[in-house]
Amino acid sequence: RTRNRSRPHFLKFTMLRSLIVIALLAVLAISTQAFVVAPVGQPALASTTSLDACRINAKQEKRKRNRENMRKFKKGGRKGTSKKKLMRKAASSAQRQVENEFIAKCFITVPPPNSEETA
Repeated sequence: RTRNRSRPHFLKFTMLRSLIVIALLAVLAISTQAFVVAPVGQPALASTTSLDACRINAKQEKRKRNRENMRKFKKGGRKGTSKKKLMRKAASSAQRQVENEFIAKCFITVPPPNSEETA
């Protein structure tokens, strides 16, 4: 009889102990990084910051070279004036000339103020 009573107690103790061991192993497996596989494209110890800095410097140097070459090989000519702007400028100068001629005719047809007294 004493044997039967102690046996369920023994089973509960071993089940509890195995459950605690399994829980500890699960916590260790989740928290550890020892079994993580390194990414395929990059080695595990390589750092990308130096490579990125090098690429940024290369881009800045390229922009500088492009600016210098644009100044060096710039085409002469209109210097930024569009055809529309040139047409507007020609039309406004023609209109200005017409207005100047009209004002000149107005002053020519009006007799000078001293001419009435002498005539």
